Amino acid sequence: MGFAEYPFNTEAVKLPYVVCGIGIMDSQPHVVREQGMCVNQLMFTVSGCGRVRCGENEYSLPVGTGVILPEWIPHEYFSEDESDWGLCWLIFSGEGIGKTLEHYGFDGASPVKLSSPILMEDIFDRCSGIIRSKDSMCIYKAAPLLCEMINELYFSARKSGTEESGERDFLSAVKEYIDKNFSSDITLDELASISGVGREYFCTLFRRKTGMRPFEYIASIRIREAKRLLAYTELPVAEIGKRVGFSDKSYFGHVFKRYAGMPPTAFRGH
Repeated sequence: MGFAEYPFNTEAVKLPYVVCGIGIMDSQPHVVREQGMCVNQLMFTVSGCGRVRCGENEYSLPVGTGVILPEWIPHEYFSEDESDWGLCWLIFSGEGIGKTLEHYGFDGASPVKLSSPILMEDIFDRCSGIIRSKDSMCIYKAAPLLCEMINELYFSARKSGTEESGERDFLSAVKEYIDKNFSSDITLDELASISGVGREYFCTLFRRKTGMRPFEYIASIRIREAKRLLAYTELPVAEIGKRVGFSDKSYFGHVFKRYAGMPPTAFRGH
């Protein structure tokens, strides 16, 4: 059981990332490709366990583990112990994909333990839904999700390979920027640029690691500083609002009450 879907005429699409096919196998058969494939393949295990051979190297692919098989690299993969091996797979190409995989260190075929298999499955399901819809713009809509999956593998690889994970480094840089600039108008584009990922993936990753959306976090930092100024200065409430990034006094009062449970004036007299 499972499915396989191949968008029509992907060779004519000139994009950095192009999804050429996507599918799920509940019981993956033995596959041998002595010449590799003309496209790249990303796959991750959702049930059972598989094995992947590339040259003289052989790797286990248990549940929650993913791998990218670059184009033209001879490979073989099969179920471990002849049990049912369930996996999600996606084949892809694109004008800039070779440099991207090389930059991320995915020019081999080393498996990666996913830091969040649920997130990867969610991204895959959204991409699958777009491709299977057969919408005329499906290739363009699926490209950012392919990018998200590659990024998720990259951050998972950094997390498992270093004491200070890629995600932790990412959060430290973003939080440091917010702490220094919370009184200014901070945009998602700025934060995504600092993190080195796209806007949509940045929001997903930030919320997963902090439990808050980026602007919720920014608001919490602003309110924290507002509380300090209310407690230790005699500045007017409107001026405090401006100093922490709220140009509108009414909006400042609304946000402050939501986070502090009381209006700024009540907090000052508390």
